[in-house]
Amino acid sequence: MALLLSAAVSLAAPNQTVEPISPQVHENFDISSEILKSEQGQIYKIFYAVPKGVKKQDKILFMTDGNTQFATLLNLYEKGTTPLIIGIGYDTNLAYDVANRTRDYTPKAAGEEFSKGGGADKFYKFIKEILLPRVEAKFDAKQSEKCLYGHSFGGLFALFVLLQNEGIFDEFFIASPSLWWGDSEILKDAVQGGKFKEPLKAKFVWLGVGELEKRAGKTDREGILSARDLAKILDASGVKNEFKIYEGQTHGGVIPLALKDVLKHFAK
Repeated sequence: MALLLSAAVSLAAPNQTVEPISPQVHENFDISSEILKSEQGQIYKIFYAVPKGVKKQDKILFMTDGNTQFATLLNLYEKGTTPLIIGIGYDTNLAYDVANRTRDYTPKAAGEEFSKGGGADKFYKFIKEILLPRVEAKFDAKQSEKCLYGHSFGGLFALFVLLQNEGIFDEFFIASPSLWWGDSEILKDAVQGGKFKEPLKAKFVWLGVGELEKRAGKTDREGILSARDLAKILDASGVKNEFKIYEGQTHGGVIPLALKDVLKHFAK
C-alpha cells in the first residue's frame, strides 16, 4: 500500500528537469534574463527572447512557468513571425517552483485545501506595475499588443487576468486551466456577477485542454466546472475565441502541443 501511495505521489509531481535551450534558438533570438522584485520582496527571474532583425516589437508574449516553458516554446520554434517572448519565472534551478507558483497563480479561495494559494492579485499587480513598465521602457514597446499564456495554474491565472477586464492584455492563451481550484468559484462568481455580460476587452481568447485530463478528488467533484464549460461561456460572451481539445492527451501532454499552436497563431 505504501509503495502504491509513493508511486501515485511521484506520478502527480511535475518533471523538475529544465529543458536546455538548443543552439539553433540563438540563431533566431537574443536570449537574456534579469531579476526583478515585487513590492512584497518576492524575487522573479525574467527571461527575454528578442527576435533577431526585428526593430519594432508589435506583439509581446508573457508566459508563466518561465523556468521551463520558455525554453520549450523556443525549442519548438521553426520559422515565421514571432513576438518578443518573456518568461516569468523564479530564481531556482527547478523547472517548477511549486510553492511559489501555487501562491502566485491562484485566486483567493476558502478552505484549508487552498490555504497555500490566493496571491493572484499581488502577482498581477507585480506584472502591471513593475514588469510591464520595465518591458515597455526596455524595448520601447508601450504601443505593442500584449498577450498572456499559462498552463494549469498558469492557465487559471490567465483566466483571472481576463476576468479583471482591464484591457492590459489583448490576447489570452489558456491551456488546461485548473478550474477545480476553489471549487470553480472564480468562474461561477464571474457568471453570476454578470462579468460576461459586459464586453470583454480581450481581442482573442484561445483555450485548450487534453481529452484525458482528470485528477481524482479535484476535477471529479460535484459542481466543478470544466474547460468545456468555459468554452461555452466564452462563446456566449461574444469574444473572439478558439477552443481545442487535444485527443488522447493528459494534463502534462498538452504543454508542447499548446505551445506549438501558440507559435502557429503568431506565425499567421
